[in-house]
Amino acid sequence: MIRNVIEDQGKVVFICLITVLFSILPVGYYIVLLNVPEKVIQNFIFDNFENIFGLKLSPTEESLVWSLTVSSQGVGALIGCLMVGPISKYGAKHVLMRWNNVILIAGSLLMFVSYWISFPIAFIIGRILTGVYTGLACAFAPLYLQQVIPKNIKGSMSCFLHIAVCFGSSIGAVFSLPFMFGDEDTWPILVVLPAFFGFVMLGASYFIPDTPNNLLQMGRYTEAIESIKFYYDIEDSDEDEIIKEYWDMVPEMPEQLSLCSAFMNSSIRRGILLGMVVSATQIFSGSMVSISYSTEMFRAVSFIDILVPFLPALGSIISILLTIPALRWVETRGRRPLLLKTLMFCIAANVFLLIFTLMSSERTGWASWGFAAAFFMYGVGYNLGVGPVAYFLPAELVPPEAASASLGAAVAVNWICTITTTLFYYPLSKLVGGWSYLIFIIPTSLFSMILWRLLPETKFHYKDSDLQIDPLEIRLLTDLGPSIAPNYGTLDLDEPTLF
Repeated sequence: MIRNVIEDQGKVVFICLITVLFSILPVGYYIVLLNVPEKVIQNFIFDNFENIFGLKLSPTEESLVWSLTVSSQGVGALIGCLMVGPISKYGAKHVLMRWNNVILIAGSLLMFVSYWISFPIAFIIGRILTGVYTGLACAFAPLYLQQVIPKNIKGSMSCFLHIAVCFGSSIGAVFSLPFMFGDEDTWPILVVLPAFFGFVMLGASYFIPDTPNNLLQMGRYTEAIESIKFYYDIEDSDEDEIIKEYWDMVPEMPEQLSLCSAFMNSSIRRGILLGMVVSATQIFSGSMVSISYSTEMFRAVSFIDILVPFLPALGSIISILLTIPALRWVETRGRRPLLLKTLMFCIAANVFLLIFTLMSSERTGWASWGFAAAFFMYGVGYNLGVGPVAYFLPAELVPPEAASASLGAAVAVNWICTITTTLFYYPLSKLVGGWSYLIFIIPTSLFSMILWRLLPETKFHYKDSDLQIDPLEIRLLTDLGPSIAPNYGTLDLDEPTLF
């Protein structure tokens, strides 16, 4: 079965894997970027603030400025989320592979230039631009997958979004080590490296056609058929049969509703709100803070100093390995149980992080190793379920015509929560130590209760009923009339996955 899936759909799987990897890798890279070379970039910002503005920052002011610098990526991502609805009409492929990479290149170059002109404001603006890239990439990558990936491996493929983030984080963590590009002279190279992926994706966009779904919606049937042949290697002289075969593999993604229009429907509104809760849970479990401040966390519990700079890279690699089982479990065990059970794991891990941090302040030597074990425990829970599932679940909680609205709202909430946690954790950790983990434990516990009661299973969201009207027939007879949303259908327990 696995061999048949790869043989039949190998080309589209490869295209999607490379597209997702190159689009999402810079997201993880920039999330972890300021973690290891923290002191080096802090000195650049603080010293130039004093030189330019004549301001000598106090320790409290320095912690606030640094929190604002770290969270500025979230500010940009939130701006990007607000752009999702208005620009979704131009197609996921064009936004993801062209326009967004122009933003990535501009942001990377601006951070690079800030070093040479000794102007930290340019660095922060560049980080905001890479945040805009992040927000758009996190919304349009799942939409792109929904428009081209066959439904029998959609869940498994969607988990690669999380793997791509982890892979980007591991590359960023390794490159930011002091003997690589993380010292005071080479960090400009560190911040500009993702521009390479931007140029690669821009070049590739001229060779990869638009998605068949988007072309069919615009009535460009000749281009749509060529696109289907490109992605799926379908060879048939009958054009209607080619389109029918495409619709049999990929759920139809109709013209997208605006967020306001989607909210007018009560059932869609419920799905969007649940997707927003899922997205908030992913961040308030502690994910972004653990990526952005892991070195600070381990220094706070007096962990072995020589090992601390290597922990982000090691953690990212472990995250990739831990996500591999999720590729199968997301299909075989369902989205709901996988999310809820791993969420309980994350809450327990945060409780242990709080306890061991408090113990370490009393000079209990073994507490730092207990903290490391709890940190690994959190990684297990997050990467097996909470992390990968939250990337695509919001789109499955609503009908296909509301997918972009739901993803846009969910990613917006995701980055509002990122701004909140990355902005407040650092000052709180300096002020109250281990009690700062309560900003994860309390909200996540509340969100878990909501999801336990209201979250449905969405694994079979795109299963076709035997009685469902053929979308090709509808299009041929009504000349692109109102779209027919896929129904919930019969269960096929032998559905293949990538594994």
